[in-house]
Amino acid sequence: MRKVIAVDVVDAENGASWKWFFRGLSQMIPDASDLLVSRFGAAMVLNVYQVDQNEFEVKDETMKYVVDLEKRHCTCNVFDIDKIPCIHAIAAAKYIKRDENRYVDTSHLTETWAKAYAESIHPGGELSTSTYLANIDELSGPPPATKKRSGRPPTKRKRSVGEFGVPGSK
Repeated sequence: MRKVIAVDVVDAENGASWKWFFRGLSQMIPDASDLLVSRFGAAMVLNVYQVDQNEFEVKDETMKYVVDLEKRHCTCNVFDIDKIPCIHAIAAAKYIKRDENRYVDTSHLTETWAKAYAESIHPGGELSTSTYLANIDELSGPPPATKKRSGRPPTKRKRSVGEFGVPGSK
C-alpha cells in the first residue's frame, strides 16, 4: 500500500514539474500565434497603400515602411528576422483580406518541430563500427614543462582565510 501511495506522489510531483517546465518554456519562447495576436492591435491603426500586387507602403505617424508579402520582407527587418509577420505585414495582409498566418515561416509550425524531433540521434554511433587504438593504455604524453620558481621555497603551508584566528598560527 505504501509503495502505491509513494508512486502516486512521485507521479503527481513529476507531472507538476513538467507543467512548470512547459509553462516557463512558453513564457520564454512565445508561440507564433501569440506574437501575431500581440501585433494585431498595432497593425490595425496603420495606413496602407498598395503599390503593386504584393508590395505595399505602410505608414505610421512618423515613418513609412515598404512590405513585400511575396518575398516576406519589410524595411523594418522584423519580418525578415523573426520569420513572423511584423505589424506592417499584418496591416498589408489585412488590407487585401488575406490571412496573416499564411506568411508565418514553416520553421514556426508544429509539424516542422515534430519532424525535427521524430528520429533518435545516437551520439556515439555503433560500437562495432568504432575504431579504437589497440595500444591506447601504453600511450602517454610527457608532463608539461615547468619553470623552477626563484627564491627560497616556502617551509610552511599558506593558511586559509578562516584560519587566522586559530591558536598556534601566525
